[in-house]
Amino acid sequence: MSTIYYARWLLSPDGGIITNAALALAGDKIEAVGTRSQVPRRPGDRTINLGDQLLLPGLINAHSHLEEGVVRGIPKEDADTFASWIAKKTSRLRNAPVESIMPVIRLGIRESLTNGTTTIVDSSRTGHSVVVLKDEPVRSWIIHEVHNNDQAEKDNLIRTIELLKRVASTSNRVGIGMGPYALFSCTPQRHRNLINTAAKEHAPWASHLAESAEELQAFAEHKGDLYFQITRNREWAYGATGIGPMHYALTENLLPASALLYHCNYVNGAQLSSLAAKNISIVICPQYTKSLGHKNFPLDLALTRGVNICVGTANIPGVGAMNLFDELYTVKTNYPHIPAAEMIRWVTVNPARALGAQDNIGSLAPGLQADFIAVSFAHDPGENLLEELIAEEPEVRLVVVDGEEIIVDY
Repeated sequence: MSTIYYARWLLSPDGGIITNAALALAGDKIEAVGTRSQVPRRPGDRTINLGDQLLLPGLINAHSHLEEGVVRGIPKEDADTFASWIAKKTSRLRNAPVESIMPVIRLGIRESLTNGTTTIVDSSRTGHSVVVLKDEPVRSWIIHEVHNNDQAEKDNLIRTIELLKRVASTSNRVGIGMGPYALFSCTPQRHRNLINTAAKEHAPWASHLAESAEELQAFAEHKGDLYFQITRNREWAYGATGIGPMHYALTENLLPASALLYHCNYVNGAQLSSLAAKNISIVICPQYTKSLGHKNFPLDLALTRGVNICVGTANIPGVGAMNLFDELYTVKTNYPHIPAAEMIRWVTVNPARALGAQDNIGSLAPGLQADFIAVSFAHDPGENLLEELIAEEPEVRLVVVDGEEIIVDY
C-alpha cells in the first residue's frame, strides 16, 4: 500500500514545475512522481489532497550551531571586535550548564522543522547536539569542531568520533563529520591530521574560513585583535605576512577535496576557481553575515567560477528564526537577477551533493528518502511560481521525514 499526496504544484528533480502533481511513497522512500494521471491510485492506497500547495524537497540547513541557542539574543555590540565577540560568546557557552543547553538544541530543531528544514548540518564543540539529534525526527550531520591542539582536545575528538559512529550505526538519520573551527584554530599539522582522520572515517570535513576582516588582517599583516587573541598563548604558526587565510590554506594543502567551507567572505576569483576545482562547497549565511557587519560573499563571482553554493543559518546574533526561506529572501533582495530556481537548489540539491548524499536526499525523485514539505503562499497565475515563493512568506503546511508526517496542517 502506498501513500499518495496530491498538490497543485511539485518541484521536479530537473527544476521544473509539475502542475496537478502526485507524489507516491512506499514506506520511507519516494515511489513515484508525476502528474495525477501518471501516478494512478490503487486499491488500498492512502490519498491526501493538499490543494493549492507546492511540494518541495525538505530543506537542508548546511550550517548551524544549535548549542549556541544559549547565547542567542546577545548581539555583537558596536564596541565589540569580531574576536572579542567570539571570545565572549565562547566563554558563555563553556560556562552554560548542560541542563540549559539541551532544551535550546531541541528548540532549534523544532524551529527548523516548523520552517521546512528536514536536514541540519550542525557544528558542535560540546558534543551535546548528538545526544539530542539522535532521538529527534530530523536528519542531521554533526560536525565535531576542533578548537585547539592540546591532549584533552585530541582525547575529546576520539571519544566524539566513537560516540557519533555508534549513533550513526543505529540511525540512518545521523551522519558524522569533523574539522577545525577555523584555519587559526589548529596548527597546520593538526589540520592535516584531521583531514586524514576524516578521510579514514569517510566523514565530511568542514571549517570556517576567510570570514572576517580581522582574520584577513591577522594573516596578511600580523595585526589586529584576532591576531592578539591567537598569539596570547601560542606562537603564530601560519607563515609570513602578506598572505591571506584562503591563499595560505590552498597553498599549504590544508583543504581536502569535497570539503564544506563556511562564509569565505574574503576570497578572490582565482581562489574560487581553485575551490571549484577541488569540488569544495561554500556555505553562505546571509543574515548572520549582515548582523556581524562582515563583507558580503562575492556571490556572482563564485557562480561564474562554478562553486557549489549552499545556504545555512549559522547562529544569528540577537533574536532571529532559523528559517532558510528568510535567508533566501535576504539574498534575493541583494541579487534580484539570480533566478529563484537557482536559489532553491542552494537549500536542496547543492547541500545534498556537498554531503555526498544526493542519492538519498535533496530532490523529489523515485528511490530517494521521503523527505519533503508542502507550502502555501499567494500566487498570481501570471507570475513565476518560485519567484513568488521567495518573495512571499510561505506557510509550511506539511513536513515529512523518512515518510513520517512530522508537522501536519492540511
